[in-house]
Amino acid sequence: MSNNLLILGAGVDRTQGIDFPLANTLLADVSRYLEGPGKPVDEALRAMLPGLRFSFNNMIARAVDKIATRETHEQKAMVQRVREAIVDLPPEQDSIRKHGELIIRLFEKLATIAEQSYLDKETEALIREVFPKDADDLIDSDSILDIHKLSLSDTFKTVLKRTLKMGLSGEHHAVATALGADMLNIETLLVEKFLGFYNEKPADIKNYLYISWALWAYLVAKQREVLISHGDVKLPFYGKIPNTIRALTLNYTAFLQSHLGDDQVIYFHGGLAEYVRMDTRDLLPVENILECDPADFIRTIIAPNVDVTHEDVRQQRHVIPALVPPLRLKPILSHKYIELWSKASHWVSEAQHIVVVGYSFNNADEHFNDILRCHPGRKIDIVVPEAHSEYFKRRMEAVLNIPASQFNTVKINGHLALQARNVRLIAARASDVNIPSLFGLE
Repeated sequence: MSNNLLILGAGVDRTQGIDFPLANTLLADVSRYLEGPGKPVDEALRAMLPGLRFSFNNMIARAVDKIATRETHEQKAMVQRVREAIVDLPPEQDSIRKHGELIIRLFEKLATIAEQSYLDKETEALIREVFPKDADDLIDSDSILDIHKLSLSDTFKTVLKRTLKMGLSGEHHAVATALGADMLNIETLLVEKFLGFYNEKPADIKNYLYISWALWAYLVAKQREVLISHGDVKLPFYGKIPNTIRALTLNYTAFLQSHLGDDQVIYFHGGLAEYVRMDTRDLLPVENILECDPADFIRTIIAPNVDVTHEDVRQQRHVIPALVPPLRLKPILSHKYIELWSKASHWVSEAQHIVVVGYSFNNADEHFNDILRCHPGRKIDIVVPEAHSEYFKRRMEAVLNIPASQFNTVKINGHLALQARNVRLIAARASDVNIPSLFGLE
């Protein structure tokens, strides 16, 4: 039994030399992959899914149409992301800053309409005075305008569509990336389409099969590209992990498994090396994942096991990658995940020292956060660039029950850190910290 447990999040695969994209830009990378080297994957998936209408460009139009139905706080959050994206742009990118200012101005006008439509106290009082007996029936909403039924003008729609399409192109565009981080988030898309398995919507199921296997193919191809580029040289970060510890990852890549082996690793959200048959919940292996050709695997192994031709969804056959969608309420793709998550909880309970790297404790992973909540008292070092931000300290209060006011500034291995009780927050990237040293193994 190891007293040391390493927990890895998405930030680890952002390490220079690995350079995997984060979720908020992943969809653009997958889209470009399917139009380029991954074109055979796209063709194999469309052959497997007759009648599929999904495309990432069409998705933009649907995302734009839904803008008016967003809650005011969601629209304000989108504006804030764009504002942050343009605040430090250099003078030579003035045209992009102007583009951002246009988006901000349009959204602020939409937010103003929504805010002005709220029923204020004075208006409510007048309604109650004029209609004293029927006031409760008349006041059935907190607004005098149903903002969700508004339709955006062609001007607004066209500006948004053109901006988002820039985010799918090869050239980085700060405003398109900021806007797409919310509107074109592939994790949000997967969650939306995965529900098709529950409410038996054939179109959503087809879309999920296409999107999830396209994502899987891109990640497999990207993983292979990283491994080939390094040859016999150890991978950044992963190559420095002590082989005497246990590790739990929230990522899908096989880098950790390749370094530590199967017995010392748990893939909490599933991985690229397995897939699931949805009717029997069988968890099946992908043979030799590091050498796998995604298009060939989909054509020869997956397609023969998928049948979406029956009108009755219950008579169809669906095979999906073993990538657990980022839902707060985790779906059970296979009974093996019940055992896996129980094992993860057991490892946390046995650990005396936990080091968390590149994981932001976001709301979508509450299932995992709950495991940490259930086993207090461990020594925990948390390494993320934003560790000292007010937002992250609030997350620590929510997840680990440590008030932000209790943290003191200390220094750990040359890095400034915040410490409260047995928790230390180290503001650093994965590549900047010495994992063996944090565990006291040097």
